Amino acid sequence: MLVAAYRTHGAKVLFEPPQVTSKFRIQVASWAISHHASYTQVAAEFGYVGSSQIYQWKEIYRNQGPNGLLCISKGRKPKMTHNQKKPAKKSSKAKKLTPEQNRLKQLEAENLELRIKNEALKLLASMKQPTKKSPK
Repeated sequence: MLVAAYRTHGAKVLFEPPQVTSKFRIQVASWAISHHASYTQVAAEFGYVGSSQIYQWKEIYRNQGPNGLLCISKGRKPKMTHNQKKPAKKSSKAKKLTPEQNRLKQLEAENLELRIKNEALKLLASMKQPTKKSPK
């Protein structure tokens, strides 16, 4: 493709590629579709070598017509639009707990930690106990 564009348009196509505008997209897509042109032929005709863009432009032109190529924006689509809600953040206005409730939470966490340690010690003790060897 690049060779075909170079042969037709010279070194200019390498250092000054064509400016991609909505008018240029429509022109390339309509010409490529009407002439059943390959990407190499499009490159030779217009000096544009972006085959994936040409493919996308042709598909948009076929499905939506020339108006579909007028509103193409550059870059990736944003992952989150302005209409979508952002994940809820913990607000500083969260419920304030009373001292009794804080103490209860602290004791529950400590209780859980002790239960886990107790189970770990039981498991360790069972692993250290000698097993009875069965006679063969």
